[in-house]
Amino acid sequence: MKNSQNKADIIRVSKIIRNFLFAGLVFWAIAIPAGLFSYIGSWVGTGTLTPGAHYLHVGRALLMVLCMTANLKLFRFFDRLKNGYLFDAKTVRYLDHAGRWIVALWFFEILFHGIGHQFGQIGSQFFPKSIGWGDFGGSLFAGLTLIFVAWLLKEAQELQQETELTV
Repeated sequence: MKNSQNKADIIRVSKIIRNFLFAGLVFWAIAIPAGLFSYIGSWVGTGTLTPGAHYLHVGRALLMVLCMTANLKLFRFFDRLKNGYLFDAKTVRYLDHAGRWIVALWFFEILFHGIGHQFGQIGSQFFPKSIGWGDFGGSLFAGLTLIFVAWLLKEAQELQQETELTV
């Protein structure tokens, strides 16, 4: 009774989280083309853009694509949980991939922030002047936590398989 109740709770909560992640996917599906149109509009409107402006627009687009990819992997993870595939290999792999994409997002946030300030006034439009560890450290912590949980679940699967074989 307890195991079936836990499974039902996991499926119910997964449906709710999946809906939020779906809303995030819709947001990114709208935000990425809007950002590209903004880039093209500023390029056409001024005639030319400085190399720094090109860099910042392309960097912002890359960050949006990384966010959307991480959101998609989390969406697939919770979609599989909602469908009752609790912690099988494919489900855990989606969680691991989401963590890796979030770590990549952290790396590129740091990279674009560091280089963005080299462009002076244009860089200050996209990145704040002062930044603390909490601004970018959160995504690193979240990504590493997801990778750790996925690794833990993989190890638990292997232990369960070994105990099933020995019994």
